[in-house]
Amino acid sequence: MSDGYRSMRNFYGDLGGSQAVAVGTGDTTLATCKTNHTVFVQRLHLQVTTGSSGKTWSIEDSNGVSITGPIPCDTAPMSIELDYGPIGIALSAGYNLVLNVSAAGAIGLVTWDAYQKLTTVAAA
Repeated sequence: MSDGYRSMRNFYGDLGGSQAVAVGTGDTTLATCKTNHTVFVQRLHLQVTTGSSGKTWSIEDSNGVSITGPIPCDTAPMSIELDYGPIGIALSAGYNLVLNVSAAGAIGLVTWDAYQKLTTVAAA
């Protein structure tokens, strides 16, 4: 049986990874988009191991468009898994995948499966 998630990443280019979030971590670029490409996020896993009152995390593109909305980091341990299917959810064309931290304080880990594909053609 074929793994559609892996097939898309193998064909277009794997942008998956993980990022530890320490007490002092601020906004962080998770995956960088190439020119004329679009990043597609297939899965996200956010794990808060040490909470911080009033703090939130969100996953968005570098244009400020959120794909998760603000996730409260008050309670720990907490784990959130978001699955957008093998095709994934497209970020704004040409923008990076970003972890937006409302304020430093919470500790945890963010992992993601993503790929990017050419979606616009450069003008000649």
